[in-house]
Amino acid sequence: MQESNGYGYYGSVVGWFLVGSVAGACTALLLAPATGKRTRDRLIRKLRDTRESVSDFTDDLAEKTRDMAERAGRISDKAVRLAGDASAAAREVIGSLGPHTERAVKHTGAS
Repeated sequence: MQESNGYGYYGSVVGWFLVGSVAGACTALLLAPATGKRTRDRLIRKLRDTRESVSDFTDDLAEKTRDMAERAGRISDKAVRLAGDASAAAREVIGSLGPHTERAVKHTGAS
């Protein structure tokens, strides 16, 4: 059985993405044959790209979360309506059995 850390699939993807970004940036710094300024400029550009990617990902995740919340609300509303309908139907059945039910209860001695 697979354990869940509460973050699910998307949390795992973001985590590995960030680990890969940091590893790539460190590797670029260590192996870059360019000057310090040029390397810093590249690093800044890569970090900016990473920040934009993470921002896009979180925007998508927020949109999907809103969609799921709206769907859950609609399902909840439908469940409440169905429960109300079932309750009304049960009252109707009990009401239609009224006099017969009262006689049966008196006959058995229950109160």
